[in-house]
Amino acid sequence: MSSVKAWPLLLLPLSLLSMGTADCPFPVLNGKFVLSSESILKNSFPDNSVAFVECAKGYVRKEGSTSITCLNGVWSAVELICKKIDCGEPTHSPHMSYVISDGTLFGAYIKTKCETGYDLEGSSHRQCLVSGWSGKAECILTTCNLPDPIEHGKMNAPRGKPEFNDVITFSCDDNYILVGNSSITCGEYGDYSSPPPKCKAITTPTKESTTTNKATTTDMTTDKTTASTHSHGGFIEALTTVSMSALAIIAVVLCGILGYRHLKHKGSYNTGEELRTKEELLLNQSV
Repeated sequence: MSSVKAWPLLLLPLSLLSMGTADCPFPVLNGKFVLSSESILKNSFPDNSVAFVECAKGYVRKEGSTSITCLNGVWSAVELICKKIDCGEPTHSPHMSYVISDGTLFGAYIKTKCETGYDLEGSSHRQCLVSGWSGKAECILTTCNLPDPIEHGKMNAPRGKPEFNDVITFSCDDNYILVGNSSITCGEYGDYSSPPPKCKAITTPTKESTTTNKATTTDMTTDKTTASTHSHGGFIEALTTVSMSALAIIAVVLCGILGYRHLKHKGSYNTGEELRTKEELLLNQSV
């Protein structure tokens, strides 16, 4: 009887030992750590088993053990320390620069910029990834479309596809005048500093317009003469009256002088007969 009761007592330590050797659950880790490809394929983790961890993508091992141990159904603490990947500054391309405001660690973004007169082709923003900076970018020299040829003129361009800061000059044929700027410059956005000029014919005065101008000039001269005559009419009229009087006086004087000379000349050949005849007549009349 006593031997039968003693048998369960012998089995008790074995049962207690089996209760203390429970399996560990599948490890749950934070974002910095993941199970190794070997450990992630296991279906169970018995007591005293070991699992291996590693840094998640975007992180690299800094220090600490890469293993954890199952003890009585509980995993030991993770001792591995991981840090973010540092992509560093991207390789600089000609005429390109970067705006780095978030740093260069995994997940950060940078902005791509080009110098004035260059166009950005590619990604304007790049991100630090496991493989390095995402995307590609390149700064291309800005070009302008060649303007259409101008009528009755010539265009002088330095190349078939004008580039930033290239200057195009214009000139006109004979008998044409340039209207607008004689030169235009290719700008930083692919447009010109001003529209291309035009060549317009130089106009000459026609016969009709010349005749009209002459008639206008004659009319103006006549008007001025009439106005002058009216303004000095009183003076001219007075001057005319005085002149007429002076001429009359001069005429009378001249007539007197000429008459006197005539009589004197005639008297030098007079015999006196005529004078005596007159006297005789006067005497006869008195008698």
